[in-house]
Amino acid sequence: MEKQVEKVFVKINQVWQKGTAVSEDGQVFKVKTNDNLSFEIEKGNKYLEFQKFPAQQFAVGDAKERLEGAYVSFDKLPENIQDAIIQGREYLHSSSYINDGKMRESVKMVQMLYSPTSGSKLDVQIKRNEPVKLEQAKAYNHQFTQAEFDTMVKDGQTISFMGSSTNGETFTKLAYYEPKLNDIRTKSALTANTYFYGQKLTPQQADAINKGLEPEITIDTKKGKKTYLVSYSPRAEKFITKSVEQSKMNKMEVKSAITVGEKKRKRVSQGVSL
Repeated sequence: MEKQVEKVFVKINQVWQKGTAVSEDGQVFKVKTNDNLSFEIEKGNKYLEFQKFPAQQFAVGDAKERLEGAYVSFDKLPENIQDAIIQGREYLHSSSYINDGKMRESVKMVQMLYSPTSGSKLDVQIKRNEPVKLEQAKAYNHQFTQAEFDTMVKDGQTISFMGSSTNGETFTKLAYYEPKLNDIRTKSALTANTYFYGQKLTPQQADAINKGLEPEITIDTKKGKKTYLVSYSPRAEKFITKSVEQSKMNKMEVKSAITVGEKKRKRVSQGVSL
């Protein structure tokens, strides 16, 4: 009988790691981490977790520890919110507390993130008391310009900008205004390592989508090759696709409607002049 390979999370030296596990008796598992570390561990060990569903990116134990550090109880959250957090999706948390004899509210956006160099972390962004001002709009050592600020705050659009680290490394980031936080929120930009329906984006495709364009991308499907107009929502952190054929039809319908409208206006104008 073929051994079933399980996807797992294991905590080693206070760090949660991903791995795979197999067992002959269902009690003792042979684990191999993504860093090629191999060892045996018993089922039920508090340092071993089995992946709940394919989209899970973080261990429940990892999320609990991180959220507790931000004064958020993971166990008290609804199950759908718990699942969203371990998938790496953002969650807006509101809570009340007493200060100086008054009840006050705390609002913050939390999101589990992963870095190949530093591992997992919890990103926490606290809501501003007042909407952010231009001089306060900074991220990754970048001061947003008036044009960038207006595009985000007034127009409600996403921009791409060049950020930099303390050691001088530069990188592209996406930014938009989040009214729920009264602040600018940033997200990772798409790169040539980003997958779209099982295939990597080209550098040109990633750059175009980051700039808000809708490039045509062809993918292989069970029914053959299909081409889509592709954009990206950093808020939802998901791709938005449109059928090229349907988009062309919609444009033709709009053009036809405009042409008909212009003809009607001309006829009315001619009737008035008579």
